[in-house]
Amino acid sequence: MVHPRIFDRRSLLVLLAALLFAGFFAIALIGYFVSKQAISEAIIEQDLPLTSSNIYSEIQKDLVRPVLISSTMAHDTFLRDWVLRGERNADELSRFLMEVRQRYGAFSSFFVSEKSGFYYTGEGILKRVRPDEPRDAWYYRVRDLKEDYEINVDIDMANADALTIFINYRVFDYQGRYIGATGIGLTADAVSRIVAEYQERFRRTIYFVEPAGRVVRFGAGRAGLG
Repeated sequence: MVHPRIFDRRSLLVLLAALLFAGFFAIALIGYFVSKQAISEAIIEQDLPLTSSNIYSEIQKDLVRPVLISSTMAHDTFLRDWVLRGERNADELSRFLMEVRQRYGAFSSFFVSEKSGFYYTGEGILKRVRPDEPRDAWYYRVRDLKEDYEINVDIDMANADALTIFINYRVFDYQGRYIGATGIGLTADAVSRIVAEYQERFRRTIYFVEPAGRVVRFGAGRAGLG
């Protein structure tokens, strides 16, 4: 005959073992979720901003050359003197813009005059910008900039509305008066190739967000507006 106390002792041991197992499991589960939360916060607050900063810095380096080209155009004495002489010979400016485009391999080059409103390209006068034309809003935004230039994603009216990265640089005369905007454009495909390289390198999907909140994506052979 088995004594009842033996069963009680065994039951107690089983109960204690179950409680210990449940306790260890609960602690492990809590630790897992706490660690998961900590890792998520570290990624969001530290790793992602750091990666974004690194990617942004790398892309900025690739855009330094186009910015320098646009800056050189904005400070070119020929361009400023031509405007101050009254924009008398449009062919002279067209040759200048075409030479810039061909020499540096740009997709487009342009100058918009504040006085006449003419939009000049390497092929001649494209149009006259107007404040009431939505597609000309970029020019008046650039005119009112506090910075010397902007990098903007827009369609290129001189090239069948192709999606283009523009470096829009403000131009001033020798007395510091604003006389227009100039710069070059890069094809979205060229920027897509650059971004695709960084997506592969950093293993991230890269987006650009404009100040207005519009999402622009480049990479993997595609470019689009969201």
